Amino acid sequence: LQGQTPETRRRREGDTLYVQCSYAAVTKDWDTKFWCYVTDQGVEELVRTYYQQRGQSKDGRITIEGNTTSKTVSITMSDLKAEDSGTYFCAYYASRYISLRTISLNVFKAHIPAVFQGPSSTQPRSQATSSGNTFLILSVVLLILLLLALTSSMILGVRHCKLLGRAGNREAEDTSDRAEGTAEPGSTGRRESPQDDSKGPGYINLDMQSQPSPEDPLYCNVEPSQALRNPQNVEYAVIAFSQSPRNGRE
Repeated sequence: LQGQTPETRRRREGDTLYVQCSYAAVTKDWDTKFWCYVTDQGVEELVRTYYQQRGQSKDGRITIEGNTTSKTVSITMSDLKAEDSGTYFCAYYASRYISLRTISLNVFKAHIPAVFQGPSSTQPRSQATSSGNTFLILSVVLLILLLLALTSSMILGVRHCKLLGRAGNREAEDTSDRAEGTAEPGSTGRRESPQDDSKGPGYINLDMQSQPSPEDPLYCNVEPSQALRNPQNVEYAVIAFSQSPRNGRE
């Protein structure tokens, strides 16, 4: 390893590291090749291969495989963990390990960059797109419901105003009918105009009195010359005209 500068590789936890080492100029196909890890106590052998045999670590996360055609050795480290950080090298053995390529691996935890990149950086693209579509659909539905509620309120308000207007007109008509068609008992009364007579027969109310008041006008159906000199048995009445009954009966 002396005199060989390590190549730096940065990976996130859960990622995969792929390394390919060429041995064409230094060794043969049948020589065993190794993937090793440098520790404080020395070198730890992880996997090995010769010819095109495939080697695998005990936990299955590290594999090594030779290719005699391209004269290369391929190493794959999957499901990386933070404790996998360190210095690795592929080598062949000739009384000692002779390095073909040295890698300095730095594996960082997945949640560290997420603090700076924002919450959306940790979500898969498909999940973020689905969330955006759901929010858009909900917004459109709520807007439609709001418009329907406003339209219904306007329609109900217009109908309520029309009903109030009709009720007011009916009350005014009833008041007018009572004012014009009915006279108070004891009043002088009023005769319908000729125009009203043309519409149909007129009706009167008779308020019989035994003796008229001196202030009340006197009505009779005889000529003054034919009236009795001593009208002791004459009955008096106050005549008040009213409108024709609404049911059409005479």
